[in-house]
Amino acid sequence: MAKNIKHDYNEYYESMLAKKEDLHKIKAADFLSYYSDLIIKYSDSLETKVGGNYGSTSNE
Repeated sequence: MAKNIKHDYNEYYESMLAKKEDLHKIKAADFLSYYSDLIIKYSDSLETKVGGNYGSTSNE
């Protein structure tokens, strides 16, 4: 005899989806990720625009 198992798919997917209270945390994490990617991507051009001596230890 086969078991009659009822699945509540709505409850399952609601538990996996983000709640409204957590959306600001997710958006903030995404923003920081994108921002850090941009900094890494353009770090060479930022260094030349700032002055080129950024991080230098010599006193010239």
